[in-house]
Amino acid sequence: MDQFDNYLKYQKEVAEATLEIIDRFQMRAKEKPKKRTSNIEVIQQVLSIAGRPLHVSEIIDLAETQFQITLERDSVVSAILKKIKAGKMFVKTGPNTFALKAVPSNETGGLS
Repeated sequence: MDQFDNYLKYQKEVAEATLEIIDRFQMRAKEKPKKRTSNIEVIQQVLSIAGRPLHVSEIIDLAETQFQITLERDSVVSAILKKIKAGKMFVKTGPNTFALKAVPSNETGGLS
């Protein structure tokens, strides 16, 4: 093999390596970032799974064990109370105890 053949082989290897790097960057760009779950969505899922009213402490504990998410007590209560005042999603069933608001059957698309 002469020097020119060695040079061509080297250039080919550099070009292939460059294309591999470009492909990797393009794949990363195509990957969709994971959607962040909001605290309200986590609280709603916890209450839905429980199927009963829960005290705020239980909501926080279940969010930690089921979703590995640490919720702040004040933030949880504040967020739920805002939704209750707006007439959405939650109801208060006792001191710091909350449940999902029942959805009327006409809102679910069911036949009555």
